[in-house]
Amino acid sequence: MNDLDWKQPALFGGLIVGFFSVIPIISIANCCFCAWALIGGAVASKMLVDKSPRIVKTSEGAQIGLFAGLIGAGIYVLVSLPLAFSGMAQGITFKVLEAVAARSSDPSLQETIQKMIEASVNQTAAQRVIASLPFLLMFSVLLGGFTVLGGLLGIALFEKRKGMAPPPPQYPTNYPPPGQV
Repeated sequence: MNDLDWKQPALFGGLIVGFFSVIPIISIANCCFCAWALIGGAVASKMLVDKSPRIVKTSEGAQIGLFAGLIGAGIYVLVSLPLAFSGMAQGITFKVLEAVAARSSDPSLQETIQKMIEASVNQTAAQRVIASLPFLLMFSVLLGGFTVLGGLLGIALFEKRKGMAPPPPQYPTNYPPPGQV
């Protein structure tokens, strides 16, 4: 990938992955096979294919997906940590957990969820951040893996130059073609 300009496609794909994975309502799409990660990786490889003068290899699609995933995971962590520190996401999480408990017919599950909520209410900001770190790490790894998959899918979908013969050589107009002297 040394001859390809990968910075802009990776940045754009990473922005898609990072920001759409953090926005509360829109991030629900990640429940479906990390959809934003797949889309971000595919968009990055599409941009790479469009900018490349040559056939883009599958391995380069995986690389651009990985770069987009790293950028996206970085954005996700940088935005999520202040949210965890401030406790803004905590209210949404409590509402979701309470809804799960209300729909469950298992009293032990309801009790466990209620204890989790009560324990979380009394956490300090530092404890919330530390508690969110394993989740952030796990989700970052998932984003990276699915953006690689998205990059591979993008190459498979958008690289149409496979198996094409190279274009014929172009001769200058003021010289006779080879063999005619």
